[in-house]
Amino acid sequence: MDTAPKPALDRRARRTRRQLKEALFALILEKGYDAVKIEDITERADLGRTTFYLHYRDKDELLVESIDSIAEELLARLRPPQWRSDETEAGGFVMDAILIIFQHAHENAQLYRVILRGEGASRVSGRLHNIISGRAAALIRERVAMGRLPSQPQVPLDVYTNYFAGALMALVTWWLEAGMPYPPEEMAEMFNKLFFAGGRKALGMQ
Repeated sequence: MDTAPKPALDRRARRTRRQLKEALFALILEKGYDAVKIEDITERADLGRTTFYLHYRDKDELLVESIDSIAEELLARLRPPQWRSDETEAGGFVMDAILIIFQHAHENAQLYRVILRGEGASRVSGRLHNIISGRAAALIRERVAMGRLPSQPQVPLDVYTNYFAGALMALVTWWLEAGMPYPPEEMAEMFNKLFFAGGRKALGMQ
């Protein structure tokens, strides 16, 4: 017996889930996660409560699935680590991964705003931070193994990578809340200059 899912039903289910997610994100940004009710979501999505419960147990499951899927997509884009030498920055490195993160945030701005505001279940609050710090650690270990970086850094690796992730997420948060006034490519370049060259050099100070 053919048990393959019917394409039309799959498309309908994906469309329904997308409507529910978009409704949830918009409502969170309007009035905060705790204030959002199931009926608010279904009304905004123009769907019935029964339809909602066919797909999700509650709004927590809807939010967690949304954030997990976007986090997994980002993680997939960040594999394998891609570094390139930047001879204009005094022997430093520019991470192509930074541009990927800004581009991904641009493509999924509404959900990123929800995540970076810390709305919703505690399980998801540090998901992006952990992904970024983990990829940064992998990139650094790769460079150490290649002899491109010293094996004994001045600060512990976990301190450096968490500082890096925090700085990057803070800038992404500001950028999104400000309405993305600069394109992703320009933001990535400015972050590279600030983080790797340092604030003093970026401001032209001696």
